[in-house]
Amino acid sequence: MRTRDLLLILDDSPNVALGQRVVRTLQRAILEGRLAPGTPLPGSRVLSEMLGVHRQTVVSALQDLEAQGWVVTVANSGTYVAQELPSQDRPKSPEPAQPPTELGFDLPSLFQPVSTTPTGALLLADGAADPRLAPAVELSRAYQRALLRHGSRLLQDRDPLGNSLLRETLAAWISERHGIQVGPERILLTRGSRGALALLVNALSRPGDLAAVENPGNRGAWEIFQQGARLGLRAVPVDPEGMDPAALEALLKKERIRMLYLTPRRQFPTGVSMSRQRGAELLRLAAEHRMAVLEDDYDGEFTYSERRAEPLLAQDVSGQVIHIGSLSRLLAPGLRLGYLVLPAPLVPLLARVKRNIEEAGDAALEWAVADLIRDGELSRHLRKARKVYQARRDYLVALLRDRLGEHLEVALPGGGMGLWVKNKGGVDADAWIRSARGCGLVLNAPSHFFLENPEPAFRMGFAQANEAELDLAVARLAQALAKIPTV
Repeated sequence: MRTRDLLLILDDSPNVALGQRVVRTLQRAILEGRLAPGTPLPGSRVLSEMLGVHRQTVVSALQDLEAQGWVVTVANSGTYVAQELPSQDRPKSPEPAQPPTELGFDLPSLFQPVSTTPTGALLLADGAADPRLAPAVELSRAYQRALLRHGSRLLQDRDPLGNSLLRETLAAWISERHGIQVGPERILLTRGSRGALALLVNALSRPGDLAAVENPGNRGAWEIFQQGARLGLRAVPVDPEGMDPAALEALLKKERIRMLYLTPRRQFPTGVSMSRQRGAELLRLAAEHRMAVLEDDYDGEFTYSERRAEPLLAQDVSGQVIHIGSLSRLLAPGLRLGYLVLPAPLVPLLARVKRNIEEAGDAALEWAVADLIRDGELSRHLRKARKVYQARRDYLVALLRDRLGEHLEVALPGGGMGLWVKNKGGVDADAWIRSARGCGLVLNAPSHFFLENPEPAFRMGFAQANEAELDLAVARLAQALAKIPTV
């Protein structure tokens, strides 16, 4: 080991003089092999700084060690660990305690272990942006510019609202794209869309409150509701236009619902888009029953063959809608950068909650992304990504229909980053998904998407995989089918 990498922690034996504690510390480092025979010791000044003791204490300890034969001093060179260590009794390191194998406390039943992805497996359980397409060079240059020009401020920036430049830039970008008036005073930056959702449910709900969610829907969001805020969930069915307003109205006659969670521009997981009329009906119910509407716009920007649906935010006139956006979904999952568009009175309240849970973001990254938006780089990236993702969508749909059309019904979605695939022909969908994992393709079983009454259907992402990877995914899906019995 290089002595500059040496870690020394001063011996804490009680009732032992400080100089002897320094001696024991160095003896233990020698016996444990951290200071091998012949290794030069750091100078007395460095050792005194490492151990937090006076330099003279170190000098005396080194003299004791040399007298005992642990070290040797070479004139005009330094002090070295002796090649042959003394045979006298040496301090023994305490036996390390065995790590516990079980928890010493009880966990709530809501907690479930995270699933791991097998090495070499294709992870297509959901659609995600392909980080290989992200403007990494432009982002790195913008990040460097941010630090060079504004580093002294950005590196200490703790504004719970998020970087002011990105808030201003996002407000202008959202206003232009959706034809609505959004000012920076309505924007709050978050650590991704999941961080935004966790912030909202913790701030706006109490244990025992109820939330209405789509069925099928987003289990990742459901877990945030249940684990973070202990919200009760009520399933509302989805049809080809999104959440069913009649079913929601029937639910509202029976129970008090505090918030409504929706994915209207591209319903997760089915991919259907909500009509303007349907959105107006849901907003009317929300206003009548004073519900917060959490609009998760996870991949609404990716539209291929139809007019881009407008967000519910554009129809909101009563202050019901909280719009959740994700720059990670647009650029790359690892960025963990999202935002909220809020009714203005809510912004300072949520900022205080965000500050208290220390959800401050990366101010330099936020500045760099603002530069990408101002320079038009994000718009250029979206145009390029749409073309690539549309080609991948078409390729995967054709593959599935050609190779597995007898067993699967695949609709061509008008946008998004994943397909909603329905089983047919007597195949056990859950068994098929389990078999696929064993073949190196990770998908989620039907029960993952339904709160109740699961249907034989699953989601398959396409945006993050190129054509060769999609070929391999369908081959593994076919291989998995061959390993299970059909009815």
